Amino acid sequence: MHPRTFWVLDDDDRDVVDDLAVGLGRTAARVLAYLLRRAEREDEPATAVQMQIGTELSRSPISDAVSRLEEDGLIDRSTLPDDTQGRPPSAWRPSGDLAESRRRAYEQHARALLDRTEALFVDRPSDSEPETGSETDLTVALNWRPNGLHVPIYAASEAAWYDEYGADVDIEHHEGSSRAVDRVRQAEADVAVAGAATVLRARAAGVPLVPIAVLYQRAMTVLYTAREAFGEELRSVSQLQGRRIGMVPRSETGVLGRLFISQTALEDDIEIVETTGEERAALSTGRADVVTGSMTDPRQLERRGKTVDALQVTDHFPIYGPTIAVHERLLRTRRSALAAFLAGTAGGWADAKSDPGPAVDRIAAIGDDEPDDVRATFERAVDDFGDSEATRERGWGWQRERTWDRLRTALDQGELLTAA
Repeated sequence: MHPRTFWVLDDDDRDVVDDLAVGLGRTAARVLAYLLRRAEREDEPATAVQMQIGTELSRSPISDAVSRLEEDGLIDRSTLPDDTQGRPPSAWRPSGDLAESRRRAYEQHARALLDRTEALFVDRPSDSEPETGSETDLTVALNWRPNGLHVPIYAASEAAWYDEYGADVDIEHHEGSSRAVDRVRQAEADVAVAGAATVLRARAAGVPLVPIAVLYQRAMTVLYTAREAFGEELRSVSQLQGRRIGMVPRSETGVLGRLFISQTALEDDIEIVETTGEERAALSTGRADVVTGSMTDPRQLERRGKTVDALQVTDHFPIYGPTIAVHERLLRTRRSALAAFLAGTAGGWADAKSDPGPAVDRIAAIGDDEPDDVRATFERAVDDFGDSEATRERGWGWQRERTWDRLRTALDQGELLTAA
C-alpha cells in the first residue's frame, strides 16, 4: 500500500470560483477553477475521480459540468497513460489560463443569454435573417440618476470590459423605467435598464421589447412609512387595512405596489393616493400613511432622524428586479454588439462584487450620492436581490420562463398589464 495526495479547492480559491460563476454558475465554475488551479501545479490532466475529490462534488454534477465546459471550449479532453488492459481513463485540462478562461466564459455566457431570450420571447429565430449592423456603439438608457444599482455597468466601463469585447457603450440616465423604455421604443437608445413590470406592460402595449438579461434577480420595491406618520410599527400586511398608500402612477414601484395590494384580501379597504415626485413627501405632508419606493428610499428618511418600517414586495411575490431590455429587431441586426455588451457587463458584475471602488467613485463623481452610500446600496442589492437559483445554476442575468409567466398573469389578473 502507498499513500496518495490530491489537490483540493479551499478558501483561497473562492475568488476564482466567484469570478467564473458569473458566466458559468456555481458548479461548472467550481470544476473549471479546480482544473485551472491544478494546472498551475501539475502537468498531467485531471481524472473524474480527482475532480470529485478536488471539488467535493459528486459524479453527476461533475459529468454535467464537464460536458458543458467541453462544449464551450473551456476544457480539453485527453487520456492518461495506463499499463492495465482496457480503455485508458479520460482526463481533462483547461484550454487556457485563468484570464483567458474568464474572458471566454463571459463571452459564451452572453451568447447563451441571447439564445435564452429568443427561446422565451421571439417567434422567429435570429438565424432566419442575417445580421445587418456592424456598428459596435450602443447607447444604454438607465432607469434613474446615477446610484449604487448601476455599479456593475460602470464597473464594466471603468475596467475596460466593454473595450475588451469591442463594445463602445454610451451611458445616459433617465427618470424612471418608463422613460428608459421610451428611449428604446423611439430608437433613441439601444438598450434600456428597466423594471420587469414596465417591460411586460410595454410588450402588452405592442412594443416589441425583449429582456436579454436580468440585472438583479428580485425587485427592490418596498412599502414603507415613518413610525410617527403611521402611528405604530408596520410589521404585517394586515396593518394596511383602512390606510392611505401613496404611489407614483405608471412608475415601476407604483405598479408593483398596486400588484402587491391586489394580491391581498384588503384591496377594497385601502385608499390609493397618487403622488408626483418623491413619494416620501406624501408622508411628511400627511397625504399618505404608507408610500411605495425603492429599497434606498427608507434610508433617506432615516438620515433625517425618522424611525422607518418597510414591507418588501418580493417577500410576498417573486418578481424580477431591473432587467436589460432591447428592441427585438436588435437581436437580428445588432446581435454581436449586444453579445459584447452582455459579456462586458458580466465582467463588470464580477469586478464590482470583488472591488466596487472604481465604479463607486465614478458614480459619486457624476451623481448626488456620497461614495459610502453608493457602495452600501450596491452591496445590499447584491446580498438581498442579486442572486437566485437560476444564477447559481447558470450564471448572472439568467431568466426563467415561469418567473415571467407568474408576473404577467398577476399583472393581468390585477388589471395592471394594460392599464394606462
